[in-house]
Amino acid sequence: MLLYDSFITWLALLKLIAIMLCRACDRAEYEISGECCPLCSAGQHVYKHCSGDSSTTCVQCSQSTYIDFPNGLISCFSCTLCDEGIGLRTKQECQSSADTLCEPLLGYYCIETHGKNCRKARQHSTCLPGQYINETGTAFTDTVCKDCSKGSYSDGSFTVCKPHRKCESEGRITTTPGTKSSDSECTDKRSHFLSLVAIFLPALLMLGLALWVLYLSKKRIHRQENEIDLPSTPAQ
Repeated sequence: MLLYDSFITWLALLKLIAIMLCRACDRAEYEISGECCPLCSAGQHVYKHCSGDSSTTCVQCSQSTYIDFPNGLISCFSCTLCDEGIGLRTKQECQSSADTLCEPLLGYYCIETHGKNCRKARQHSTCLPGQYINETGTAFTDTVCKDCSKGSYSDGSFTVCKPHRKCESEGRITTTPGTKSSDSECTDKRSHFLSLVAIFLPALLMLGLALWVLYLSKKRIHRQENEIDLPSTPAQ
């Protein structure tokens, strides 16, 4: 009995497959209401389905719409808009048979793609002071930054770190040592001496003046004290 039921089940399945194969449409057709209708070409959509005595009626996609494959659809797709707000610009305008192609804005790179189309982009990273650009960003890769080694510097825009100036080797004096983000600052020895004089001379003059005023003040006080201590001359 079990064997008979299995046989009946397989027979029903084979019959169903045969029916489906008989009704299957050709690759260049689509099925609608039991009819196999010719597909519309890319760039067109179905205006009227075929019938027993007429073929499919197709019309061109309207402006700002497209279909990029043979189809049996009654409407076209809306063209993609390349939004600057997500870092995109138009590379190729939309056509009836092809969607808009978007690419990253200058200084951006693609972070989301769909086929050949960029869907979303992000601005390239900016290297910080003390870093150099190891790899320049492209339309599909971000900028790669690396730290400067000891004795060199970069303001963040260099493609290689520059060595600090050696002021002593130039016969000059280092006024500000170099850091990873800035170069050493040098000055001539004479200029350095004059700078020191310009800084300390006013202070020395002020100190000398203060000491002179203090000296005169003490001298006056001392003279007044001596005048008070002198004995008065008796009257004759």
